[in-house]
Amino acid sequence: MRSAGLRRPMSPELYDQPYVRDALAAYDFGIVFTAIREYTGLSQTQLGALLDLGQPRVSAVERGERRIGHVKVVARMASRLGIPPHLLGFPVEGGGSLSMKEVSWVDRRDFLVLVTAATLGSNLHPELARLGNSLPGDSMPSIRTRLGAADIDAIEAISEGFRRWDMAHGGGFCRAAAFAQVHQVRALENADCTSDVRTRYWIAAAGLAATAAWLAYDVEDHDSARRLWAYALDATYRGQDHPRSTDLAVTILLDMTHQSLHLWRPDSPDDDAGRRRQEALALARLASTTAGSRKHPVSTMTAGYISAVTAWCWAALGEAEQMRRAMGTAEDLYGVASVDNTPPWASFVTHAEITAQQGHSYYLLSLTDSTAAPAAIEQLTAAINGHAIEHARSRAVALPTLAGAYLQAGDYDSAATCGRDAISAVAALSSERCCTRLRHLDTIAARYDRNPSVADMREEIRMVTPLAL
Repeated sequence: MRSAGLRRPMSPELYDQPYVRDALAAYDFGIVFTAIREYTGLSQTQLGALLDLGQPRVSAVERGERRIGHVKVVARMASRLGIPPHLLGFPVEGGGSLSMKEVSWVDRRDFLVLVTAATLGSNLHPELARLGNSLPGDSMPSIRTRLGAADIDAIEAISEGFRRWDMAHGGGFCRAAAFAQVHQVRALENADCTSDVRTRYWIAAAGLAATAAWLAYDVEDHDSARRLWAYALDATYRGQDHPRSTDLAVTILLDMTHQSLHLWRPDSPDDDAGRRRQEALALARLASTTAGSRKHPVSTMTAGYISAVTAWCWAALGEAEQMRRAMGTAEDLYGVASVDNTPPWASFVTHAEITAQQGHSYYLLSLTDSTAAPAAIEQLTAAINGHAIEHARSRAVALPTLAGAYLQAGDYDSAATCGRDAISAVAALSSERCCTRLRHLDTIAARYDRNPSVADMREEIRMVTPLAL
């Protein structure tokens, strides 16, 4: 707990204190916030991040200048801080918690709370201590008793190998192997080593877990991906003295943003679609906050990636001006990034990838504003033509999106031709995520299948992705 920045862990006994119970009954959260911070050692900024409240508001509440009375806000705070519902006048149902028991990490409502706690190194969330036991795959004992620099080099080399294989072939072929490697590395947590090697270990373990998470995401195993990302975030905080710690933590949060946007569909029910888009934006904002709040700064390349992914979020929300502003910032940062300052996990950010990021922003915007489709076509075409052969998965992911942009622009013949190229490219990979992009294309194409070319393309998509029907 000391390493996490807290003087002692959260305890239900705090809410048994008479003055705290009286404050809760009166909804005087100034007293409650002060008591929690004194008990845990959290700053106003950290507490605010856990509760989705700004530091100025936390400060104003503690000074008695503002009150919190909205039932949704109160319920959210109670769930995240473990406040017994009856102390706030809520009826007790089932196990007495305000939060629903979630069946998966994709749908659990406290996911952002857990991610924020892991990023801050806060043990307020009780699940953080058990993250390692929730990872996918089988755990295993270790007979190793010492760790050296050569062991860390080996872990880093394994991660790099998985990344390269994923880019060339998709995540399906090596996901199980990556899960097994994560458990082998996790078994070394308590091995003897120097403090420098220990710091390197946490970052290497985080990098491997994050890579395994991306492989799981690429085959639509979203629950496993989120468990691995959460564990990786916690590991980056443990290794926060490493110069690459902030870069890796931010990249993980942006990968999670990527997943949230992937889970969002324009044809989803309004409440689910809105939740996914807001979740994505919240993760991107947390990435931006983390970039400026840790011991070491992020690289220029990673700062550019923050802005690029933020542009996607604004585009998905239909906010064209904010999207273009974020894209401009990303372009400026990418333009001055140095190869020497690029972390190993950002090596895939080539010129083609940057162009693809811009094209994806315009495509997401075109789903609500078809006038953005021509710009999406221009950028995505350039990206697809520029991808190296070893980045086959990146090309395959972009092709269905380009076909969708052609549909939005009304060029049905080009859409059909591009759709067929996408089918061929996806068939050569082991990437369920690419298949999902084809299914998404089919959903959009349903609006235009009176055109014979589009109808034929849809038939071919249904032949290679039957589970979409």
